[in-house]
Amino acid sequence: MESPLRILHLEDDPNDAVLVQSTLKAGGIACTTTRVHNQVDFVAALERGGIDMILSDFSLPAFDGFSSLEIARTRCPNIPFILVSGTLGEELAIDSLKRGATDYVLKERLSRLVPAVHRAMQEVKERVERKFAETKREEYSRKLQVLSRRLVEAQETERRHLARELHDEIGQALTVAQLNLQALLQSPGSKTQLPRLKESLEVVERVLEQVHDISLNLRPSILDDLGLEPALRWLAARQAALVGLQATFHADPLEQRLDLVIETACFRIAQGALTNVIRHAQAKIVSVELCQKAGQLHLYVRDDGTGFDVAVVRERAVRGASLGLLSMEERAALAGGGLEFKSVPEQGSEVHAWFPLKWQTPSSEFEAHEQVC
Repeated sequence: MESPLRILHLEDDPNDAVLVQSTLKAGGIACTTTRVHNQVDFVAALERGGIDMILSDFSLPAFDGFSSLEIARTRCPNIPFILVSGTLGEELAIDSLKRGATDYVLKERLSRLVPAVHRAMQEVKERVERKFAETKREEYSRKLQVLSRRLVEAQETERRHLARELHDEIGQALTVAQLNLQALLQSPGSKTQLPRLKESLEVVERVLEQVHDISLNLRPSILDDLGLEPALRWLAARQAALVGLQATFHADPLEQRLDLVIETACFRIAQGALTNVIRHAQAKIVSVELCQKAGQLHLYVRDDGTGFDVAVVRERAVRGASLGLLSMEERAALAGGGLEFKSVPEQGSEVHAWFPLKWQTPSSEFEAHEQVC
């Protein structure tokens, strides 16, 4: 069984108050009513709380409906406020709705009161449900963000471990095989096996180079050892050299190492942007810039290539055709920053990412050392 509706009724005429109560009761609305007839009592009742709805006359001695409405909107904006008056004209009625009243009912048409109360309480119910749903969405979004951040951290940790294993274990094993094959080529009596030894040596050298490249792509040690600026300088030069691009790099000096999350996110976004330039832009010049503005770190990757329609690419990304754009945006957001794309067909493109200037602490530096060791 639902609790009775708690109504605060601002009304100076006791007869009108009784008539309103009778109308509500006849309409099947279970309610308890507290009647006040001046501003002092009205404010006191609001301060005590425990109110579900406000009914207010418009014209009272030394007080009026607009004043009571303003007080109610200030003190309890979520409580429905219905003007019930015999002096409310059409213009004042419309004005009251603009000022925030839920509804208005003329005393000579009290038959409208019960439907008005039902509508008002339905709106309250829907508002509460929307608020609850919004709270749940926000909670889900926070949990999803935490999970996404942990997933990115796990990916980077795994990349770091794989890169180390490739370099230390597989790379060293291949190097031993390379040295042994070179020694066999120089040993007496190897002439009969010379072609096969040379072929084997070429295969080992090729695989060794591939292992080195994969290790660098997984997690370049320069990022962990020296920081973001040297890593980006190396990345721009290396990526440009792959396809003969002219690359420029500029960076404002950083006073110390940035937080590991910021460094990794910024590096990965630059890596993704440069990869897109190489694959799609048909550019001749690419530039990478790292600067500090208004307490933030800004990354710019610009090219003079064919450009693209940002809206079309974003639509394709949403459909799952290309996740590169969404991945870069997600990385920036998880690091507390943002990202935008600017491009005009045949006029080049720009990737702009920004991050908070969060510096590495001694504890995070120790954690990074533990992960690398």
